[in-house]
Amino acid sequence: MKSITPDMTLKEIVKEVPRSGDMFRELRVDFVLNGDKVLRDVAEEKGLSEDNLLYEINGMEPVNEDGIDIKYMDEKSILKYIERKYHEDLKDELPVLETYLEKAVKQNKKDQPELEEVEELFKKVKAEVLEHIDQEERTAFKMLENYIDNPNPHLFEALKPYLTSLKGEHETFTQRFYEVRALTNDYTPHSNATGDLRLVFQRLEKLEKDTFNHLFLEGDLLFDAVYEKKDAAL
Repeated sequence: MKSITPDMTLKEIVKEVPRSGDMFRELRVDFVLNGDKVLRDVAEEKGLSEDNLLYEINGMEPVNEDGIDIKYMDEKSILKYIERKYHEDLKDELPVLETYLEKAVKQNKKDQPELEEVEELFKKVKAEVLEHIDQEERTAFKMLENYIDNPNPHLFEALKPYLTSLKGEHETFTQRFYEVRALTNDYTPHSNATGDLRLVFQRLEKLEKDTFNHLFLEGDLLFDAVYEKKDAAL
C-alpha cells in the first residue's frame, strides 16, 4: 500500500484504503459525492486534524471487510461484486429491518418522538433503494456489461442517461442517511432505550455503511471507469 498523503483526493484514499470510508462516514465527510475533494481541504473545512487523519488511515489494512483489495478489481468484477454483496443483502435486509423499526418506534416514541421521523425517512430509503436496484438489474447493469465488452459511442450515448439518473439517486440516498444519523445522534440510543431499539440502531448503522460502500463502488469506480473508456476511445 502506498502512503496516504494530504494532497490525495477522498476517492483515491478510499480506493487505496477502503476502510477509511468508515471513518469518513462517521465524521460526516461525504466521500461518495465529494470524492474529488483533497484531504487537506476537507480537514480544514471540517476543523479536523490532518495529522490525526493521516495517522489513522495509514494504520489501516488496504483491504475491505471481505479481504478484497478493490483497486485491483476490473469493471465486471466490481459489477458482479455489487450485485452479490449489496443488492441481494439489501433485498433481504430492508423488509426485515422495517418490521423491527416499526416495533421499536412504537415502544420508544413517547421518550424519543424523533423516531417517527426516522421511520418515515427509512420507508423512503427502502422504497428508493429497492427501485434503484431493480432499475440496475433490469436495464443499467446489462447495458454496462455490453459497453464494457464493446465500448463504442452508440452504446455510451444509450447508457449515459441511466448513469446520470443513478448518480442523482446516490445524492438522495446519502442525504437521507445523514438526516437519520443526525436524528439518532450517530445511532446512539438513549439510556432507557429498549433492546429492540438498540438492535435497530446497530442495523441502521450497518445499512448506512453498506450503502455508502455500495455507492462508492458504483459511482466512483464502476461509472468512472465507463467514462474513462469513453474518453480513451475518442
